[in-house]
Amino acid sequence: MPSCNSLRIPLLMSQPDSRLRCVTKTVVNFLSWILVSPAVLVCYLETLRGDGYERMFHSCGQCFALLPGFLGMCLRRAFYCGTLRSCSWECQIEFGSIISHREATVESEVFIGNYALLGRVHLKQGCLIGSRSSILSSGAHHVLNGNGHWTTPDSLDLKVTVIGAYAWVGEGTVVMFDVGEGALVSAGAVTSARVLDHVMVAGNPARFVRRLFESREIRDASDEKATHGE
Repeated sequence: MPSCNSLRIPLLMSQPDSRLRCVTKTVVNFLSWILVSPAVLVCYLETLRGDGYERMFHSCGQCFALLPGFLGMCLRRAFYCGTLRSCSWECQIEFGSIISHREATVESEVFIGNYALLGRVHLKQGCLIGSRSSILSSGAHHVLNGNGHWTTPDSLDLKVTVIGAYAWVGEGTVVMFDVGEGALVSAGAVTSARVLDHVMVAGNPARFVRRLFESREIRDASDEKATHGE
């Protein structure tokens, strides 16, 4: 069994490494912010025209989406940190991925794979978005106008689609409604209804496959019954 002294030495040696990593990350984020600040300023000026103006936001987002490698990932993250409703510096947005509405929220530990298309979304902590996935804003995506022709709705009428904490949205999925906490949407699935917490769905349209484990609400109810001897 290792002694306390033998455990203390590796711990002390690891502290400088963690500090160096933290300083390096801070410097990289700061430099990325400086590089994207002109684009962030342009997008901010666009918001002064009123809600619903997002052409410059779209153009800048598409340009940053095409930047490869580690530099591209840092610049994408910095741009969205400066333009979205909320975006964590602890997320990862891969090549080709685009967020199309400013009202989106990206929390910490979120991973967004290559070529993902995201609308008005709220990505909660630790969720994983597979490559080539599409997460649409909730609500009516196409409406009939007075002439009986299909048209796109006003972007202000779209609602936020929530992806729960530590959920996994597989590659090539199409998500149109909320996904619960810890849920798994299999690759290629198309969701036409809300996905519950801690379940696996697959197919087109997505169907229930199995429960991954009991949700917190079910566990609490079971514990309460056991306490009362039911």
